[in-house]
Amino acid sequence: MKVFQFHLQKVLDVKEKEKEQAEWAFGKSVQRKNEEEWKLGQLQGLHEEATGMLHAVQTETVSIARLMEITQYKEAVERSITRQKVTLYGCEQEMEKCKLRLTEQMKETQLWQKLREKAHWQYTEDAKLREQKEMDEIGTQLYLRKSN
Repeated sequence: MKVFQFHLQKVLDVKEKEKEQAEWAFGKSVQRKNEEEWKLGQLQGLHEEATGMLHAVQTETVSIARLMEITQYKEAVERSITRQKVTLYGCEQEMEKCKLRLTEQMKETQLWQKLREKAHWQYTEDAKLREQKEMDEIGTQLYLRKSN
């Protein structure tokens, strides 16, 4: 009996490879989003620190130059936070795009795998039928030989 060969195996292999690439891209996008979230957390920590410094300096007697310096630093951190939020939003959008592509690739791969399973099942059923016909033919031949 010959071995089962799925005639569209190369297509299935390509679809599985595309799914792996989509998984990799999704993983990279999640990793980048996590990095950008961490950076945002760091900036927010700096902002809190600058706000604390500003409150502390307001109770003390300090030069206006020092007060302006801390205020400018705080504003610079706020601008960085705003830019980082935009970057993070872009990362989230990219992650969603990768997630949708991955979902699509998984569905496609699953479809091709089901086609392969169906073809294998059909091959098995055909093999059983052929075997049964052969057994019936052998039985008929034995019966005819005994009858003669």
